[in-house]
Amino acid sequence: MLSLPGTERIRTPRLCGAASLRASLLAVLAWSVAALLPGASAAERTAPTAAAGDETALFDLAESENPATVGVLGERDDDRWERFAQNPSANPLRPPALDPGQAGNIDRDVGRGFTEGVAPELRLPVLDPNQIGNLDIRLDEAHTRLEKLEGKSEQLPLIRMSGFFQVDDGLFSQSAASQEWYGDIQDGVGFRRARLQAVGKLTEFTNFSIEFDFAQIGRPSFFDIWGEQEQIPVLGTVRIGQFRQPGTMDAWTSVRHLEFLERSAAFQASDPFRRVGIMAYSMSEDERTSWAYSVFATGLTFFDGTQNVYQTIGDNRAGTQMGDNGGVAFASRITHLLDYDDLTDGRYLTHVGTGFLYGQIGGSGTTGLGAKNYRSFIFPEFFVGDPAGQGLTAAGTPRVADSGRVLANNFWMTHLELARNAGRAHFQSEVMLEGVNQLGGPTMLMPAAYAQCGYFLTGESALYLKQSGVLDYNVVPYTTFFGTGRRGHLAGMGAWEVAFRWTYADLSFANINPANQLSNSTGPPPAPGYGVYNAPTVALNWWWNRFTRVQFNWIHAMPDIRGQGSLPFDIFGTRFQIEF
Repeated sequence: MLSLPGTERIRTPRLCGAASLRASLLAVLAWSVAALLPGASAAERTAPTAAAGDETALFDLAESENPATVGVLGERDDDRWERFAQNPSANPLRPPALDPGQAGNIDRDVGRGFTEGVAPELRLPVLDPNQIGNLDIRLDEAHTRLEKLEGKSEQLPLIRMSGFFQVDDGLFSQSAASQEWYGDIQDGVGFRRARLQAVGKLTEFTNFSIEFDFAQIGRPSFFDIWGEQEQIPVLGTVRIGQFRQPGTMDAWTSVRHLEFLERSAAFQASDPFRRVGIMAYSMSEDERTSWAYSVFATGLTFFDGTQNVYQTIGDNRAGTQMGDNGGVAFASRITHLLDYDDLTDGRYLTHVGTGFLYGQIGGSGTTGLGAKNYRSFIFPEFFVGDPAGQGLTAAGTPRVADSGRVLANNFWMTHLELARNAGRAHFQSEVMLEGVNQLGGPTMLMPAAYAQCGYFLTGESALYLKQSGVLDYNVVPYTTFFGTGRRGHLAGMGAWEVAFRWTYADLSFANINPANQLSNSTGPPPAPGYGVYNAPTVALNWWWNRFTRVQFNWIHAMPDIRGQGSLPFDIFGTRFQIEF
């Protein structure tokens, strides 16, 4: 016999006695069972008209239990029982909330109905809210889903949680020469990134982000923490805080949606990346041209005996820059679509872009920790280990090339970018040139480049974000991957992609003034380690669904170190990623 919670509180005067209630409940139950039986016709799945009066009585019962909530729902025009079932607080038959962390519970409560009733056009790939232009799209999707599922709209301010984690596993195979220079690089497994982010809108035109990483040094570490104001005359949108500066296309591609396990070594060597500053960005009326420019703090680079506390190139996880003599930079980037197929939302397009940045180096003097100095180094496009280990082999994946600390006044970087989306195939390439004006010496030049291409075996295509001007390597699979139970079978292919990349970065610095070199570490590997890095990478990417992916990379690293020659080794890296 079916037992219904809450029926002991029924007020019989409100209905026509217990018999009426039992009859009406049985009628509704019979109608529900009939609707679920296979082969039932549309006429058979229609509620019996004789139960209409009893349905009204049951709705009145719910209203007596939760008068305020049901009363608001009653003002709408659609079916009253549908509205009643969609409102958890008004439903006396709703089971208690379950802990989603317990095995089996996520399907029984919090995960149910997440996309039920949501229009297919809203089931887009998960967009990184840090990329310019994406925040409003994500919030609009959540707002529409809430309105569809719960029949209500949220008021400002809006707050949404986002996040992702990446678990990496790496196996290394070294030549004898490589092992002698870098040491025995250890295999390893660990969390590369584990980030939680709160994003939202405070007003119609004021957005914010607060994101921390729990897998990086510092635990947690500062990442994208900013506020921005939209619709500013002339400027467009203005963002203030810690964010990715407008540098290369590789830098502005979301780390959630990289085609390979890491960004290219060319990016690592030349892009200041995430810094504290102020940025303006906008897009032309025809959405073919986008631009961004910023002023930010490059900071003071110094070595405290164990680690680089602040550095000029690469991520700044402390959210702080220091230096009372210089330490200010300017960056800019502009992109344009030569052609764009509107009917397929960018399945076919050609993208070009360029950018320029100039940075002063903070600090003073030529000796000591506060001396103005520049440093650039690269990891072999895969990383596992402790980022605080200063690239030493004992702490994980070592630096394959390292300029060391070089006395310098300022640096600059320019680049060109080209990308093409052609159905299930795509291509992306950048050429970069960085110049370092060393103290009392000639300008050191550091050329770098990469080219990558990919092909979706299952027919999908890469996404293009117009506001950011980047290819976003994330898709909604045509068929999701799932199983039908322990005694069932696997179903759905998911989305599959094969990709290839070649990276080149020249950190040989042949014209460095020896008097400007401040680093002298025995390693392994020793620093400085001037050299040229080349690496082909073969990738296989598998999306189970729009939230989950598995990636495999085979990287053949070919560093050529000055005075040592070629030191090749291979990396076999695998990643499992979840995002929401």
